[in-house]
Amino acid sequence: MKTLKQNSSLLCLIIILTFGIIFVLAGSAWAESPKEIRIGATVSMSGKFSTEVGPFKQLMDAYAAEINSQGGIYVKAAGSRLPIRFIVYDDKSDGPTARKFYERLISVDKADILLGPYSSPVTFAASIAAEENTVPFIAICANSHKIYNRGFQWVVCVIDKAPRYTHRYWDMIKAQGQAKTVAFVVEDTLHPQGVYRGSKKLSETAGLKEVLLKVLPADTRDFTAAIVKIQETSPDIVFVSANVPFSIAFMRQARELNLNPKEFHVIHHGGVFKKGLGAGAEGVVGQSYWTQGMDYGHPERFAAVMERSGISLDDFPWAPAYMMAFEVATQAIERAGSLDKKKLMETLKKLKVMTIGGVVSFAENGVGTINTYPSQIIDGKYHIIWPPQVATARHRYPGL
Repeated sequence: MKTLKQNSSLLCLIIILTFGIIFVLAGSAWAESPKEIRIGATVSMSGKFSTEVGPFKQLMDAYAAEINSQGGIYVKAAGSRLPIRFIVYDDKSDGPTARKFYERLISVDKADILLGPYSSPVTFAASIAAEENTVPFIAICANSHKIYNRGFQWVVCVIDKAPRYTHRYWDMIKAQGQAKTVAFVVEDTLHPQGVYRGSKKLSETAGLKEVLLKVLPADTRDFTAAIVKIQETSPDIVFVSANVPFSIAFMRQARELNLNPKEFHVIHHGGVFKKGLGAGAEGVVGQSYWTQGMDYGHPERFAAVMERSGISLDDFPWAPAYMMAFEVATQAIERAGSLDKKKLMETLKKLKVMTIGGVVSFAENGVGTINTYPSQIIDGKYHIIWPPQVATARHRYPGL
């Protein structure tokens, strides 16, 4: 009888312990089950790059609202659709500030995946935080080779490497066969330098001769000496590889001093540039990622996001590149079926996905496949001018 009681007591104890373990494990699983997808980023809401991407927190919030209105993103490991939430800080267009905030996004905000800031210098600093903490990082408008030649394993970039940034423009110039000489004006920062190096080689392949190169500090405001030298060489194309503030200042003085090549090519000639120059922007050629009429991916979703955000595509032409990054992040999460960071990164590296700008995939070093199209300001509006199957208007050469 005593043995029976002892066995019964032991059985009860085992049952209690078993249920206890089950409840502990279940409680742990419930506690760890994600309720949302946290996407961390910084935006240059202030500082010199605010002219390029200042209101893009609104773009991120608009994308989240659009996706969440459809139930969120399905995550297999969670067994349900989860809403997305962007956690965004102002990096003030400054690398060290951006790195500090990415550290916070990782350690405090517990971001599942990170989107990079604007520009190569700021991304160069920010991406170190992702690499050191092994968090997936999708760079957007940052294609300097210096970022991707460090052997980093946790960084990919939506866009192609800087030297290929203008390859479609030079393909057009070669096909048309009218321009013979080019003068380069280059802002002495990472992205413009990278674009120049590629454009120099591409221009030579297109049959053009470089007649002048002027590399100038980013804070240059008096371009008189450079413009006089350009006038002396009389190039067919003046190619300005620079960010918007530099480009506006140069072009204002070029117009004032009657510098009249057959074509100005200014790599960043978006709405802020156009507004800053007024009539002086007419005929200028630059680079764009997308325009109305391009039919890759889901342009209707992009249109809905832009409408929600209240952002003008003409004013902020880098919005399509950010949309492509959102699409890449969404597909990576869906295909990984998990928010596990290692699995997300493995999925990203193998990803091949159609976006509004075309197919995105990544090279071994993380560099992407999306590139820009040459666009020209014609009668005050932006038009893609090459290749013919995408063009919305014919290239005007000479531009005026």
